[in-house]
Amino acid sequence: MADIFDVLLNVSPVSACVWFAVGALPWLRGLRTAPEKAFVVASVIVGLSSLADWTFFLSPDPQTALVAARIRMSLLSLAAMAFFYFGLWLARPRSRLDVIPTLPVAGGIIVAWTLATTGVRYEAAARGWWLVRDPFWFAVFQAQVGLYGFLAIYFIAWTLRHSTFASDVTRRRLASILWILTGGWAIWFVSTVYSVLYPVPGPPLTSPVALISGLLLLVGLVRVDPERFRTLMRRILVTPARPSIAILYHNSGRPLAEVRLPGAKGIDEAALSDVAAAVDHVLTAGLKSEAGGLRQMRHGDHHIIFERGDFITLVVVSQGPPSEGLRSEMRTAISDLESTYRDGLATWESAAKISDRALAALDEVLRPSGI
Repeated sequence: MADIFDVLLNVSPVSACVWFAVGALPWLRGLRTAPEKAFVVASVIVGLSSLADWTFFLSPDPQTALVAARIRMSLLSLAAMAFFYFGLWLARPRSRLDVIPTLPVAGGIIVAWTLATTGVRYEAAARGWWLVRDPFWFAVFQAQVGLYGFLAIYFIAWTLRHSTFASDVTRRRLASILWILTGGWAIWFVSTVYSVLYPVPGPPLTSPVALISGLLLLVGLVRVDPERFRTLMRRILVTPARPSIAILYHNSGRPLAEVRLPGAKGIDEAALSDVAAAVDHVLTAGLKSEAGGLRQMRHGDHHIIFERGDFITLVVVSQGPPSEGLRSEMRTAISDLESTYRDGLATWESAAKISDRALAALDEVLRPSGI
């Protein structure tokens, strides 16, 4: 009969498989936004860290064990960064400044390979390797990882608080999924910090915790269904911008349909079309950009966002800068309408006959519904 050491030791590859599955589900459905990609990367890195756990305790010599331990520490830092970007890109769109957070992570990895770990020794009684650490530099490394984990949880919670215009059903389901993510990360991270700060030679106790967290997340993904999970993630990405008006234009410049939320400011569709055409002309004639290249205008706190298709253009007015998720919803609405009614969109006269059917798509952009 296998003893507890063998059981715990073989949990590591199982944990890796679970986290690879967590990352594979949204990947198989197609990755469309930056937070989805960061989520998949984070899941894969957690899986790799479990394999590094396994390798450390099965290493045949001290050199291999030390390399495996340092790789695992590096993966821990990278996983924290990936979850950080997941939360950050939920809260706001990507920017060029997003490269800055990689610098402390690079420094932390250098510390892990040079100053934080000094060697390993084999403990026969515990049947495993024990990593020898420098207390100060290891604390520095853990502080960097801990900060990124905290920021990831903060940004995810911030996004939930500011998605107030979504339906109650959507918010409840989004909250349950995101709390699985944050709770699983918190449990995994705290247990990892504890096992490292209070080292005891023996089997890898972090992998069982990673396995439990991964299973909870995997059950959540399968229960909701990967496609619905991806849809929910896209819809929460509409925040923090609050879209209030959606207008669908034929590319000839004439409006086809419009949806306004209560309290939205009045806007003249024809005047907006004329202004957009004039600005587009300036961009085309003066800056030699492609026709239809106008993507956004701003007036005070209001942002006017344009997404152009082959036959129709969707214009959304929002309070706050548009997120990647809002643009994704707009592109999806354009793509769905043109693929469904392509034969009827060649002229404004023919497109006007199906304008009523476009109202549901516009309403979905403004008010993401529950599933």
